[in-house]
Amino acid sequence: MEEKMRILNMLSEGKISPDEAEKLLTALDVQMEQSKSAQDQNRSSQDVTPGQKFLYVQVEPKDGKSSDRVSVKVPFGLVKAGLNIAGLIPEEAQEQINTSMGEKGFSFNLKDISKDNIDEILAALEQFTVDVDTEEASVQVYCK
Repeated sequence: MEEKMRILNMLSEGKISPDEAEKLLTALDVQMEQSKSAQDQNRSSQDVTPGQKFLYVQVEPKDGKSSDRVSVKVPFGLVKAGLNIAGLIPEEAQEQINTSMGEKGFSFNLKDISKDNIDEILAALEQFTVDVDTEEASVQVYCK
């Protein structure tokens, strides 16, 4: 806020033009947004217990397409407790994910995940990322 006041004071004193003030204020807003984003990332990374692993599912809509953005972060502990992974992934993306995983040598149906095979699946998921790119959205499933 102090920086904005300095820019406005320089404008009122005639030291800079209105165009220069606008550019400075825009640059300041961008800098503040980037700083806030970095702080948010630091805060979320501090919430992770060392050694704790997560399953991530991210759906990013393409420009001009659906505005639905999905970002899911599931602790492996919940997955091991029997959480239905398929329930987290949009139905239209499940088939494409299954196909993409099959192309990488890991063939299974997301709906077939059970407590009996979850450890094997989680170990395999740590080894690669699944990327699905459609006309509507980009989908990523990965673990870390």
